[in-house]
Amino acid sequence: MIRPISLFCILILFQNAVSAQHLRRKGSLGIEFAEASDSLLGALRISDTRGILVKQVRPNSTAAQLGLQPDDVLVTLNEIDSLYEYDFRQAIQKLYENEPIAVTLVRNRRKSRVVGRVLPAPREPSVAGEVLYDEVSYQRGYLRAIVNKPRSATFKSPAVFYLPDYGCNSIDFARDSLNPVKQLIDGWVKAGFVVYRLEKPGVGESSGTKDCSRLSYLEEVAAFEKGLLALKKYSFVDSTHLFLFGHAMGGSIAPLLAAKHKVRGVITYGAVVKPWFEYMIDVFRKQATLRKEPFQSVEATTRMVTPLLYEWLVQGRSSTDLLQNPEFEAILTAKENPLQYNRGGFFGRSSAYFAELNQQNLVQAWGLAAVPTLAIHGEFDVQAISPEAAQNIADITNEVRPKKGTYKLLKGSSQFFVKSTSLEESLKSEKANDFWSNYAPRHFNPEIVEITATWMNQNR
Repeated sequence: MIRPISLFCILILFQNAVSAQHLRRKGSLGIEFAEASDSLLGALRISDTRGILVKQVRPNSTAAQLGLQPDDVLVTLNEIDSLYEYDFRQAIQKLYENEPIAVTLVRNRRKSRVVGRVLPAPREPSVAGEVLYDEVSYQRGYLRAIVNKPRSATFKSPAVFYLPDYGCNSIDFARDSLNPVKQLIDGWVKAGFVVYRLEKPGVGESSGTKDCSRLSYLEEVAAFEKGLLALKKYSFVDSTHLFLFGHAMGGSIAPLLAAKHKVRGVITYGAVVKPWFEYMIDVFRKQATLRKEPFQSVEATTRMVTPLLYEWLVQGRSSTDLLQNPEFEAILTAKENPLQYNRGGFFGRSSAYFAELNQQNLVQAWGLAAVPTLAIHGEFDVQAISPEAAQNIADITNEVRPKKGTYKLLKGSSQFFVKSTSLEESLKSEKANDFWSNYAPRHFNPEIVEITATWMNQNR
């Protein structure tokens, strides 16, 4: 008689498959640091080179293993001499587990060299369940997938695919376990949902792909589509009960995926539905007004950038083409840098990314998705500007699926799921240097967990 494979055996097979991966674990040096000042370099008699001041050494880290101490000044790292902060940050991002490492340091005016091997970066902790590190093939490389699985999961559990904002930041919260997004994820896991995340190409441990800052919008959509297909294949996931959570820009990707692949429902928070060209005009006029900028200054800036926005987003002009126009060049090279222009890109992404996004008919995409949808607007979400987009998403859904679109206002909350007592407090807190390290973790709004988990359970 053939016996059925137990759930335990399936999990063992899964974990063995996860361990045999193409992606290597990133390494971690394990220090808090700052660029050494000229006066410090002079006092230590360090000349003709730059250095990095060690402020703190984490226990059980590569730095601790090497014997580094606070107040050491690092002057070389592997083959890199004269350590400027930017170059040093780039170098430590490229460290991988078990690789050899050599550091030259100055301590008490004496120079010495230490060697060793890089220890792995810590893995993300979870008070709610297991955290599994997997990978998804994409183009000629692989993307890091992170799966949060409830400890009390049944054989088949419902799942949420978290789709992040437009930034190229890692969503591995190994060193930021109180990040509001991580607290949201842990809340879902406690409620019995598997939660799936996918690093963008070129981010975190993803390897062998185009860098995130050079991706087009549709290339990013294709990456998340790969993730959705991978999520459906897990043995412990009920593929008939998958939900997409689109956070800000992720809310523009969600309807494209839902229109193409069957999902149980979609939740958006701080999403945009109008063409990106129109949204950008709102950013310069309406968002600036919310930030209490002077009306005349706001109007002057809006009128100044609108022709550039039109040529870039509607006409699809590249940044090289835009720079040929003296008026546009003046805007892009101005000290104020209103479009965060840098090396041909805007806001940390390629110029093609936003132009391609502007071409998408998101109203049509939501109509084609035609799935139960919860559209949430945070009361103090200045980035989303107003509840209009969330209300529109719910209305569009109701046109094609009556009573399946729901709009919800989350009172007192910003785009980052952070709760404040007023818009003024919210804006002030976001400008503070300790916003992410102190304010945001302590002011997470747990209502977002309750609202979304309740809605998903009602739509299962």
